[in-house]
Amino acid sequence: MHLGSKKHALLSASSSQKWLNNPKIARLEEIATEEYRVDDSNVYAEKGTIAHALAEAKLQSALGKQVSTPKSSYIDEDMEMYTDDYVQFVQERIYQFKHKPLVLIEQRLDFTEYAPEGFGTVDCVLVGDGTIQVIDFKYGKGYVKTENNTQMMLYALGAIQMFDGIYDIQEIYMTIYQPRIGNIDTWVIDKEALLDWANGELKEKAQLAYEGKGDFEPGPWLRLTKLRAISKDRAIQLLMLQKYELKKAHLLTDAEITEILPKLDDLIDWAKSLKEYAEQQAIDHQKQWPGFKLVEGRTTRKYMDVALVEQRANEKGIQDIHEVKLKALTKLEKQIGNKKFNEIFGDLIMRSAGKIQLVPDSDGRPAIVRHDVKEDFK
Repeated sequence: MHLGSKKHALLSASSSQKWLNNPKIARLEEIATEEYRVDDSNVYAEKGTIAHALAEAKLQSALGKQVSTPKSSYIDEDMEMYTDDYVQFVQERIYQFKHKPLVLIEQRLDFTEYAPEGFGTVDCVLVGDGTIQVIDFKYGKGYVKTENNTQMMLYALGAIQMFDGIYDIQEIYMTIYQPRIGNIDTWVIDKEALLDWANGELKEKAQLAYEGKGDFEPGPWLRLTKLRAISKDRAIQLLMLQKYELKKAHLLTDAEITEILPKLDDLIDWAKSLKEYAEQQAIDHQKQWPGFKLVEGRTTRKYMDVALVEQRANEKGIQDIHEVKLKALTKLEKQIGNKKFNEIFGDLIMRSAGKIQLVPDSDGRPAIVRHDVKEDFK
């Protein structure tokens, strides 16, 4: 297991939402990296990489293999708990097979028959009983659905190319496992339906993407790219909202608000990405932006040496310098186990309602059914 050493394909499974919706993106991202020095790394990506490595090591160990466990400051009790849950989930899937399945972890899958130089690395593949099960562990909190998920479909194609001649595959089960938001989503597709998609839409768009051709299509997929801050096409699309700038919110018509709402999240994301890009260029590459300068932000204070602070407090007769409080719910649950925790404390736990949000119909979460009190008085 080597963190950060994996080669990424131009037409990878994980980036497929981008290049299938906008074929020009793959080659443009190469330019963004080389010419604009765009750094796409962030703490969330780093944390996700560590979580994947930890999950991989635990699963390998559970299957009887000798592996080293990754070390990182990102590994906390929550990550330990979520990766344990993932391992248990995979083991349960393995036990459901009638015959012992082939189990592959962090398996590179090649789908170059459909996308030039296309490959990707899947978290877990189970093969047996005429089926392939593709399991993708996602540590992020952004909801991801499995149905028609092109990343999962490409993994499945790679698995078919590798195993169909041996196992006579009929169905593919694709599962996204997101423990931090409780999303375990499985979608089933038969092999022929998947191959029809691969030989049609996939082949056509993959060839365009490989050649850097096709139309540049703005859309939510641009949020996922290295171009999200510096794409002129995206800027033009979002800045079209300026036509509403002279109207106060309460003067917009319902039709205008409906037109604006789908673009707001993208606008906010673009503005944030653009500012981060400008700051990164100024800090890392001494880029000068006319009218702007670098300053030091708000400072924070912390103890340099806790033991010396405690010693000095004792010397000066200062007491009551420590706080004693309950461990966080998830930490205590991890300590004694989920089942025992619920037996002892279940009746003392309350779950608060989540904050109500307005989201597009395409969001996978079910809509809230609101009760109209007025109906009770009719």
